[in-house]
Amino acid sequence: MTRPKLLFLGSLGCLFLAFLLRFVAVGFQFSALLFVCLAAVLAFYGLMDRWKTKAAKLLAVAMTAVLTVGLVLFTVAEVPVWRDGRSDEDTDAPYLIVFGAAVHGTTPSLAMTERTDAALAWLTDHPDGVAILSGGQGDGEDISEAEAMYDWLTARGVAPERLFMETLSTSSYENLLFSMRVIAERGGDPNGRVALCSTEYHLCRLCYMARSLGVTPVRVAAHSTHPALRLNFAVREAFALWSLWLFGVG
Repeated sequence: MTRPKLLFLGSLGCLFLAFLLRFVAVGFQFSALLFVCLAAVLAFYGLMDRWKTKAAKLLAVAMTAVLTVGLVLFTVAEVPVWRDGRSDEDTDAPYLIVFGAAVHGTTPSLAMTERTDAALAWLTDHPDGVAILSGGQGDGEDISEAEAMYDWLTARGVAPERLFMETLSTSSYENLLFSMRVIAERGGDPNGRVALCSTEYHLCRLCYMARSLGVTPVRVAAHSTHPALRLNFAVREAFALWSLWLFGVG
């Protein structure tokens, strides 16, 4: 089989995987998009090989250069995503911000359950600590993410007076900004040490944003129970980090 045919077959295979990830699996939309892009790249190389002209060869070299630069830039962001995806040794702080995740109706998603598990452990280990539950209500959610976390934690014995809900945020940056306002309203120091509780892949970006707001972040990692999902979102975080670095969008 010729190289162009192999490349076209590979492109079709990537499209098939993209279809499965988008319409069969749950939570892999970003991976599906990546496989669509990979299919386009393979089809491009297949066409360049088939045309066999000088212009086609130059275009193939240019594409390879672009992909190489892209891989380097991706690695620059991906390394800190994995490096910072862990809890700090010292997680003492007066406040813990718990970052919301999807709610299916009123039922917490897997990611939210992982985060509230970690928050419960922190609240147990820090009996004087207070948690800010941060997350608004999105499409397909019957209650806000903050309310879902509040219900989950109080059902497991956490005293309601230790939990404060922030229900307006729609992004990670707003989670931080609005939660710091809640802390300030309670007389706390919004520029002091604040523990941030989220899934491992999310913590690197959160710490960048927290420092930009003058906060000293303390990482509290919620451990992913689904390795494939962790990989999916960790890859997505590299693109989110570059968006933050370049455009200040978190």
